[in-house]
Amino acid sequence: MARFRACSDCGRRIRGNYTRCYRCNERRRRGHWHDPEDLDGLAERDAELGRSEFYVYLLDTDYGHYVGHTANVGARLGAHTADQVESTAGGEPELLWTSYPFRTRKEAARFEAALKSLRDQRSERFQEITGLEPVPFEPLYTEVATHYSGRGGGCGLFTLTLAIMAVAILILGLAFS
Repeated sequence: MARFRACSDCGRRIRGNYTRCYRCNERRRRGHWHDPEDLDGLAERDAELGRSEFYVYLLDTDYGHYVGHTANVGARLGAHTADQVESTAGGEPELLWTSYPFRTRKEAARFEAALKSLRDQRSERFQEITGLEPVPFEPLYTEVATHYSGRGGGCGLFTLTLAIMAVAILILGLAFS
């Protein structure tokens, strides 16, 4: 007799010992899925600092729509504009959208991850939530490093191929000059 369980990501019914359904597994494999960041130990720190509300925000940058979460949107926007955040450094980020307040950082991180996934899939749901057309976030200088470090959503094969071709053209250009 087959055992059924719920998909850990979407809750669909699946058979056997799998943790995710086929659709969710394919989304993760293709890089259209973002996991919430590891927040172990931050709940106590947030309580000590008196942080009781967290927001998800959306920035328009030179690299697309950046999605993040914070307890203080103004301070975080200041860090982005002062080039203190590596992924948006060198661009001119502009605040486009802010969510309603979440009670915990964990809830905000889950919503942030879901919003990033919708953005990367160019889903209509992203537009329903934010009122904006989804523009995937792809900073040129961090994608290849992210792919090799194993953190984040990684970069696709096409982007990696383009980066390798650009380096090869640069080397050939230097060799012939």
